[in-house]
Amino acid sequence: MENIVRAICQQEGIPVGNIQVLSGGQVNAVYLIDGQYVIRIGAREDAFQRLKSETELIRSLAGEIPVPKILSFGRQEGFVYQIQAYIPGQKLYWVWKNLTLDEQEKIGAELAGYLKILHGRRFPNFGPVGEDAGSFDSWSNYLSVKFNQAIEEIHALNIRMVPGFLELAVEYFEEHRHALEDGVPGLVHGDLSLVNVLVDKGRVSAIIDFEYALRAPKDYELYVMEAFCLYPKDWAEEDHEVFCSADFARFIPLIQKYDPELFDSPHLRERVNLYHLAGTLNSYLGWRKDNLGTIPPEKMAAKEFYMARITNFIFRHGARMF
Repeated sequence: MENIVRAICQQEGIPVGNIQVLSGGQVNAVYLIDGQYVIRIGAREDAFQRLKSETELIRSLAGEIPVPKILSFGRQEGFVYQIQAYIPGQKLYWVWKNLTLDEQEKIGAELAGYLKILHGRRFPNFGPVGEDAGSFDSWSNYLSVKFNQAIEEIHALNIRMVPGFLELAVEYFEEHRHALEDGVPGLVHGDLSLVNVLVDKGRVSAIIDFEYALRAPKDYELYVMEAFCLYPKDWAEEDHEVFCSADFARFIPLIQKYDPELFDSPHLRERVNLYHLAGTLNSYLGWRKDNLGTIPPEKMAAKEFYMARITNFIFRHGARMF
């Protein structure tokens, strides 16, 4: 991959000295060039549209909230790339539990303020951000289509799962989908874990990775935030798997303190449970498809945390952060 990085830099007129692989990229390969440029490279079939939409969105947010400066976007030898100016900072999850209560309070208030700005953007319909993205007049229809497509694809691929598991998920979704009827389409980051917030000198230096931004009700933001706080090790790089949910117990209460409107949706708990159910099922399907070459569909296989997350929110007495 280093040859691709050098070819991209040559194409963009960037002199190359040191190339450093940055950890934590779950969808894209990420590199730091001479401490000045961050190059993100995507090879999946949807990489072009995903990074193109993100590039346009981040550029539109410049000056409103702290986001990376996008210097370039393009293709090189079948790979799609995006080049950003490097922003100093550490991932919030690395440092959160070592911050003082006052420092946590300050960052929570600052981040809540930026979320208000994001969620304040208005759209006529629901769906992914991007000029070629589909649109839905109803939030309930959008999430139902996303959920049902995952179920149908699991069946079509003949992916073997624990008997009765999908039936349980479908039953829960259909029983509670009425809770999705309300909501105004605003701009939602869609992947706002503490991994995607950078802090430097006690302040938020950047919010990153808008690839999964949605035109959605603002409470959809709570799904990934809560999932991260409950299961932080599922997001952590191998050398940072030193966290538990107790380490992040103050995070969501602080966001609620400074942005109470984010939590004022009717049937909030039911709605967020459905977000967890649909999102986790799609994540499981993505992982399973990526591994069909080594784990054939007829062989029952699962990363246990996918199953644990889904059942946690189906059952009434599962773990919650709010």
